[in-house]
Amino acid sequence: MAEDWLREARGRLLDRPVAGCWLGLIVRAIEPGVRPSVQGEVRTPAHYLVGAWAPSPAGLYPRLPEFAAIASPDSTRALRELFVHLPSQASVHLVDEAHADPALLAEMVLLCDRNLEDYQRDALTSFAAGRRESLRRSIARRSPPF
Repeated sequence: MAEDWLREARGRLLDRPVAGCWLGLIVRAIEPGVRPSVQGEVRTPAHYLVGAWAPSPAGLYPRLPEFAAIASPDSTRALRELFVHLPSQASVHLVDEAHADPALLAEMVLLCDRNLEDYQRDALTSFAAGRRESLRRSIARRSPPF
């Protein structure tokens, strides 16, 4: 029973985008680790950013996703979090960072999720900064001298 959602989700995942499908992004943003606490060391799980962009009647996708969320401890839980936020019958094509902005998801979660712990806020801030720096380097490689 617990895996029914996964079977149903697999049926809604598309190999390629089609008219009317959502675009989704799942990206690992926080690595698992060990952090100090009052009780000693605490293990923290990996965390994934998830978000999805709704199709428009014109066939375009907006810059801002319909939602952004954080999930842990693994990619299966991240996929489940993605599907929790999608309309019940929506099909989705997962894209990678070349087609969607993971730093934008991090910034949305940082602004909207009041339940983040300090280590999560720090890690997401660092993640977003790293992705923005990577984007700047990519632009610099492509741009002609001015």
